[in-house]
Amino acid sequence: MAMRRRLCALTLAAAVLFITLASHSHFLSVTLPTRGPAPPTGKPGTEPVTTEARTRPLLRLCGCTSCVSDLESSDWFRQRYNPHKQPILKQNQSVEGGALSWWKMLQRSGNDRPLQEVMSELFRVIASPPEPLKPRSSLCRSCAVVGNSGNLLKSEYGAVIDSHQSVFRMNRAQTTGFVQDVGNRSTHHFMYPESAVDLNPGVHMVLVPFKIRDLEWLRSALSTGDITTTYMRVKERVSADPDLVLVLSPDFFRYVHESWTQNHGRYPSTGLTAVVFALHVCDQVSVFGFGADSEGNWHHYWEQNRFSGAFRKTGVHSADFEIQVLKKLSEEGKIRLYL
Repeated sequence: MAMRRRLCALTLAAAVLFITLASHSHFLSVTLPTRGPAPPTGKPGTEPVTTEARTRPLLRLCGCTSCVSDLESSDWFRQRYNPHKQPILKQNQSVEGGALSWWKMLQRSGNDRPLQEVMSELFRVIASPPEPLKPRSSLCRSCAVVGNSGNLLKSEYGAVIDSHQSVFRMNRAQTTGFVQDVGNRSTHHFMYPESAVDLNPGVHMVLVPFKIRDLEWLRSALSTGDITTTYMRVKERVSADPDLVLVLSPDFFRYVHESWTQNHGRYPSTGLTAVVFALHVCDQVSVFGFGADSEGNWHHYWEQNRFSGAFRKTGVHSADFEIQVLKKLSEEGKIRLYL
């Protein structure tokens, strides 16, 4: 009887051990191939997954399905995108000498004062910008960059635009009367003194400066109102929250010109600058309202201007080249382009 009990116990223990080993071998079979890898087929993307690739953890740069900051997905993008370039001018930042010289030549403004002196006065009026937020695997920062092209009319993109976390607009963009096509939300508004408009509470002004005088104007427009002209008459004061004002760095502006427009035109448009800005601060970027309308006319969606295409002949911006850059960004999966 005792011998029979021992045999039963040994049989039961063996069964438990077998089940345990079987369950572990099933788990391992998910990652370990049972035979050698198949030969390559010659078609990109069809190579077999190796054991190392199967067991290596997937590192997500952001919480979106695809992330702008992923430099491995596009050689073309990696050659142009510099993740170390910071878009926003900081209080004690020194602008690289070559970038400063280039920037000062864009629009002469008379007897320029030293940049650091002007910046010191400016940052007594506006707040120092916060540290840039880095991509996080738990966060998907979606941004819509909305241009002013007439191709937005009858587009009905308004709801799509407003669905983004951040909405970038520029210059004299209007929403009243065009909400169905352009939406009504704004979080950032890019402008320069000659295109300045008043902003609603909670909206970031993003100044795109072309000269020292533009920084002096910003200080004045938010305080004393003593500057009324640059190379033309400008708004004496602008309604904007000084704590939400951001200033584009001249060094970043030059980077856009050299890396993205590749020296086409004298300098990049505000629109393309806003797109590259978005590539550096957002995880997912959608672009609306760039280029000509369906009839080939270049004009703003809120106006009918028969001279609207004239800027294409000035050489200031290379509109055709910039559109090609946007299309290539779309092809490379870095932006969603709505034309």
